[in-house]
Amino acid sequence: MDPPNDFEALTKAFSGFGVDEDSMVSILGKWHSEHLESFRKRTPKFFLEDERLFERWDDHHIACLTKEFLLFKDIVVQWIMHPWERDVRLVHEAITKGPQAYCGEIIEEFDKQYKVPLTQKIEDVALGNYKDFLVSLIRRVA
Repeated sequence: MDPPNDFEALTKAFSGFGVDEDSMVSILGKWHSEHLESFRKRTPKFFLEDERLFERWDDHHIACLTKEFLLFKDIVVQWIMHPWERDVRLVHEAITKGPQAYCGEIIEEFDKQYKVPLTQKIEDVALGNYKDFLVSLIRRVA
């Protein structure tokens, strides 16, 4: 594909939910400086022209892309970890950010996915004080 014809595909790779890294790397890897300049001029959604007629990123889009790339980095790092290490890190993050940040979503998703309330599942499989503690904790944050 001729690089100038990649403008639409590259714009699409930067748009929506997440960044399409495969498309982005494939397209940008074969571009030369004149293709980048042309892309900047032809994509006002991402670039603003200043008083000197220079194209610069729209700050909002920079913030969005930065967030998307951080999410991609986190996904890759979590993917290569041992499952136990990933789970420990996720638990640490949930505790650090506070139970309200994640617990409500987790409880709701568990109920939807397994068609049984999380508290009921814990009551069915956990024992003694451990069961009472977990059930009361879940009821408290739900």
